[in-house]
Amino acid sequence: MVLYDRLVGFFRPLIRFFFPCRLVNCPAVLPETGIIVCPNHISFFDPLFLAISLPRKLTFMAKEELFHKPIVGKWMKGCGVIPLSRDGGDAAKLRRAVRELKAGKIMTIFPQGTRCRHPLNKEEFKAGAGLMAALSGAKILPVGIFTKKYKVRLFRRTYIHFGELLSLSAAEELSKKEKSLAITEQIYENVAALEGAAREQALK
Repeated sequence: MVLYDRLVGFFRPLIRFFFPCRLVNCPAVLPETGIIVCPNHISFFDPLFLAISLPRKLTFMAKEELFHKPIVGKWMKGCGVIPLSRDGGDAAKLRRAVRELKAGKIMTIFPQGTRCRHPLNKEEFKAGAGLMAALSGAKILPVGIFTKKYKVRLFRRTYIHFGELLSLSAAEELSKKEKSLAITEQIYENVAALEGAAREQALK
């Protein structure tokens, strides 16, 4: 979308100057297939960091209440962000996300669901990304993000480690719910390893 490209172009030099990132294994090219980007979530800046770093347009999912904020809501609508409600009535949104993945788009999903300023905890990982992967067959790009004290600050470097593009699956005899949970566990293991590597580099 035009607005997405304009915002990324506007924010890229500003973010890189004021909030520097150390990117590790960031792909220069991504295949034109459905991909789910799965990072841990430590700050409001995480979507911006990913958008200015990855070579393809990202589609995000965000809490519906953010769309009610005058400026932010307008930007999110213009960039094709998919709203999610807290009441659990998101079946139509899930179907839309799966259709977009099957059409070859990239969805970015934060499995923790909200910002968490502490080391990863498996219990915090929700099964949404695993379910979408099970339904769409999309590949997973795990990402680990870390900065000191888990707080992004002016001129404090953030470390972002990208994993390999993965084709995750679960045994065919499992139910849809069991498959999504099994894939979610694989996602957690990969993101946790990357977040640990980013933390280790940051604290050297």
